[in-house]
Amino acid sequence: MNDGAGKFHHRATVLFLVLLVVLFTSSIALAAFQSPLTAALDQLNRGNVFEAIRSLKLALPENPQANFYLSGIYTRMGRYDTAYRYLSSAIQANPTQAAYYDQLGLIRQYEGCRPEALAAFRQALTLGMKNEEATVWRHIGDVHVNLLEWDKAVDAFRNTLRLRGDDAGAHLALGRIYLDRNDPAAALVELHAASAITPPISGLYAAMGRAYRASGNPESAIDVLTKAIARDPSDQESRYVLAQTLLAEGRAREGREALRDYQQLQERMTQTNSMFEAGVERARAGDLAEAEKVLREILKVAPRYAPALQILGTVLLNRGNVQPALEAFRQSLSVNPLNSETYLNMGAAYLRLGNLNTALEMTEKALVIEDEDARLYNQLGEIYSRMSRPDQSRAALARAVVLQSAPGYQPPDPYGSEGRHRDDAATVRQICGGASLP
Repeated sequence: MNDGAGKFHHRATVLFLVLLVVLFTSSIALAAFQSPLTAALDQLNRGNVFEAIRSLKLALPENPQANFYLSGIYTRMGRYDTAYRYLSSAIQANPTQAAYYDQLGLIRQYEGCRPEALAAFRQALTLGMKNEEATVWRHIGDVHVNLLEWDKAVDAFRNTLRLRGDDAGAHLALGRIYLDRNDPAAALVELHAASAITPPISGLYAAMGRAYRASGNPESAIDVLTKAIARDPSDQESRYVLAQTLLAEGRAREGREALRDYQQLQERMTQTNSMFEAGVERARAGDLAEAEKVLREILKVAPRYAPALQILGTVLLNRGNVQPALEAFRQSLSVNPLNSETYLNMGAAYLRLGNLNTALEMTEKALVIEDEDARLYNQLGEIYSRMSRPDQSRAALARAVVLQSAPGYQPPDPYGSEGRHRDDAATVRQICGGASLP
């Protein structure tokens, strides 16, 4: 696992959320927004995602379109159930907004519901995406690739480029398809077009290396793959193709070294994943000392692995080591600042220290992100009680009771990873065959 495993990619998130603003404002003028929503969109444009969530929720219900932006944020966080809930409310309020169906398609695509995703994207096109029609076609192409429907994927990506010729992602996608069809010359045309548009996007160098090698130009393949690894040492595809190319060219020593590096990194990633699962299981079994030992070993290899930092903090807190737990939580937040579990546990830690104001602040931050977790309201009730605010304490505890009594309510696993995308076959069938649109 590389050093950034589990990281909430802030820069990509900001770009994604700015796109949401563009999608929506292409059909509804900003002047029509009421001031709370305008303030929330301003926070999005500035990249202040946490404050944007808070402001968007405050804008509801007077501004139902805020649901759309909340859906986009939670989609990027991998919280697809929550994203769908907000999007359903947005569609219920305005069922003719094309951008809403594009967002629905993304949610369904990430959940593995590919036919449902295609239906949503097509509905977006039917309603009219205006300047963002090219984006929808690229999304459609991605789904067809996942379905191994290559001709349909090519048509979709060509539609993207017909509408927006500088779409590097569409050029890269076409290049990969041509590579898989054993047409390296056509692939190189698309890949060079992608490289001329933007700084190298993920996977571009690896694809170019494969294309050069397949076209009989191993030196160019070696050059571009070497650049790929220098740019991103965790690029395993480039590392593997480089090793194979060097070996094929008779550069045995360099090829063996590159292959060894590939294998070592692959083994390290596999070992880290296995150790993480073992650490979680030890924590769930109550063997906190062993869990702490395993998690610390993981963090020696991947010090910015947010799930390991989060769970280590929880283990330390449950062992009574409050200050070390807080330090682990702070490090986790530096990687993923939108994890409600981290804020919940920091609130609990400050509560143990008797720092009620900071405990309240942390718990309220958790509630901004996750407002349907009964544990948060129970903790909030305890904080208010110790602050001699009985009315607020009773209200918080009453809300906890309501949530706990809801059919099917299950308290979140305190040692659960923040990865929320379950893609096992049974879960996908349940999601795809579940709730329909309003």
